[in-house]
Amino acid sequence: MPLELNIEPRIRIGSREARRLRREGVVPGILYGRGGEVAIKVDEHHFMTTVGYNSSTGIIRLNMPGEKPVSSIVKEVQWNPVTDKPMHIDFLRVLPSQMVTVPVPVHLEGSPKGVLMGGILDHNLHELSVTVKAADIPPFISLDVSALDIGDAIHVADLSLPEGLTVDMSGEQVVASVIMPRVLKSTSLEEEAAEETESGEGE
Repeated sequence: MPLELNIEPRIRIGSREARRLRREGVVPGILYGRGGEVAIKVDEHHFMTTVGYNSSTGIIRLNMPGEKPVSSIVKEVQWNPVTDKPMHIDFLRVLPSQMVTVPVPVHLEGSPKGVLMGGILDHNLHELSVTVKAADIPPFISLDVSALDIGDAIHVADLSLPEGLTVDMSGEQVVASVIMPRVLKSTSLEEEAAEETESGEGE
């Protein structure tokens, strides 16, 4: 079952009106795609408890008073960098069979063996831009990193993806890697410098 959101049309638009809505706990937005563009608004608490920070939720059914329910996806959310609250939301009308391009989070699973040897797991890419049918949008993509040793990396091209899903990114991009701690590297350099200094003073 798709998620459902209750939305309302926005009669007044503009930055001043948008700020007023946010102060009242309402998020301005746009619904666009087939059928034209409509300025809308949604209750912030309702959006966060239904969709939250993971906008890759697949199809969302939008209910607007006096209108037929609309199938949509969250195309983009603008977040306040200080408060982490949604500032503006773009919804795109879709058909279940329609191909769409959306960001999907990457979830890392397992404990890399390189971490047990003192390395640090670096989650380089937290989401992927993928093209897939609207009805088949995955909530996330799992990546097993347990085999990673120090110096190892998993690239986009190495991913095993669900059938019918393609990644619209360079295959050379690193998704996750295990690196040597920088502290150890700097300590090693400091020790080498100290040894060289002591050697020079002795001469």
